Amino acid sequence: MKKYIYLPLFFLFTYCSNNENNLMILNLKVDGFKKGKIFLQKINDSTIVNIDSTYVENDDFLQFKHKIKSPEIFYVALDISKNDNMIEFFGEKGEITIESNLKKFNSEFNVSGSFNDSIYRNYLNVIKKFNYEKLDMIKSSIKFKKDNKLDSLDLVENEIKSIEKRKFFYSLNFAVNNGNSAVAPYVAITNFSNSEKLILDTIIGSLEKEVLESKYGKILSDLKK
Repeated sequence: MKKYIYLPLFFLFTYCSNNENNLMILNLKVDGFKKGKIFLQKINDSTIVNIDSTYVENDDFLQFKHKIKSPEIFYVALDISKNDNMIEFFGEKGEITIESNLKKFNSEFNVSGSFNDSIYRNYLNVIKKFNYEKLDMIKSSIKFKKDNKLDSLDLVENEIKSIEKRKFFYSLNFAVNNGNSAVAPYVAITNFSNSEKLILDTIIGSLEKEVLESKYGKILSDLKK
C-alpha cells in the first residue's frame, strides 16, 4: 500500500522541482514610479510582445515569474509616454534583480543575478565607445564637407571605416571567446547573420554544448544551413 502512496509523491516532488528550476524570477524596483503598469516583454517572430504585466501603486519591489528554457533577451517597459521607457536585459533561470528610477529609467539601472547579462553589459559598454567615436567622426565629416576641406574629409572617412572594422573584429573575437555564454550566439546572430560560412563555423565551433543547444545557439546553427 505504501508503494502506491510514495510513488505519486515522488513524481509530484520531481515535477515541482523541475518547474522551479525552469523559472526566471525577476525582482524589479523603480524609484519614483508610484502608480502605473509595468510590462515584461520578449521578442516573438521579430515583434516585441507582452508576456506579463502588473499594476503598481507604490515604488516597492515587485516580482515577475516566467518559465524559461534557456537564456534570452527580455524587456521591462513602463506604461508612460517617454522614449526611455524600456530596459533590455539578458534573462536566465534563477533570481534576477533590476533596480532603476523613473527619471532615468533606461540609462541609470543595475541588473544583478544574471551571469549572461553581466557579460552582455561588458560587450555593450565597448560597442557604445565605438559608436560614440564614430558619431564624433561623422560630425567632423559634416563640418569638413561644409567648409570644403576635402583632404580632411578623406582622412575622417577613412577613420570611420577603421572604426567599423575594429568594431567588426571586436564583436567576432567576443563571440569566439565567450563560448560559455548565450551572449556569444546572440552577438553572432545580430552581427554576422549574412557573413560567410567560415565565420559562422568558427563561432559555432567555439560554443559549449549547453550554449549550442540554447535558443540562440540553435538559431545560429540554422543560419549556416
